Amino acid sequence: MINGFMYSPEIFTFSWYDRNLSNQVLLFYNLIDAPLIILFFYYAFKKKFFLKLLVAFILFEIVMTLWKGFNDDSDNIIIGVGTFICLIMNIWGISQYFRNMEHSTRENILVFVNAGFIFYYGLFPVTFYFNYIKFSQATLPYITFINFFSICMATGLISFGIWKYAETQYREERY
Repeated sequence: MINGFMYSPEIFTFSWYDRNLSNQVLLFYNLIDAPLIILFFYYAFKKKFFLKLLVAFILFEIVMTLWKGFNDDSDNIIIGVGTFICLIMNIWGISQYFRNMEHSTRENILVFVNAGFIFYYGLFPVTFYFNYIKFSQATLPYITFINFFSICMATGLISFGIWKYAETQYREERY
C-alpha cells in the first residue's frame, strides 16, 4: 500500500510532486521493503529461520550502503536481492498451504496474502529491468503503470482474502 501511494504522484502528476524528495523517500522505502516482508513471514510462520534471514538481510543492506553509498547503485542491488528473497518466500508460503488437506481461517488468509505478494513480486523483474537496469524515459510511463497496476491487483487479492475469511465466524453467528 505504501508503494502504491508513492507511485500515485507519478501517475496523476500532482503539482506539489518533487522528484528529488521522492527519490530519497524511495531509497528509504526500498531499505525497509524486504525486511518488512521477512518480518511478516517470521510472525506468520513462527520459524527462527526467518529471524536469522532478517538479520542477515539487514547486515547485507548495511554492507551494500557502506560499500556503494546511499544511492541508486546500492539500492538496485538491494532491491534485486530483496525481491528474489521475497518471491521465494511467498512461493514457499503457498507450498506450505497445499501440504495440508484442511485449512484454518488463518491459513486461508495467508494463502491470499502470499498470492498477492507473488503477483506483485512476480511482475517486479519486468519493472526492475526497465526501471533500474535499462532505464529509458520513453518506457517510464508504461513501467510505472505496470508497477501501479500490480500493486493494485495484489492489494485487491489480499483484501479479498481478508474480507472473505477473516470474519467468517462473526458473520455466521450474526446471520
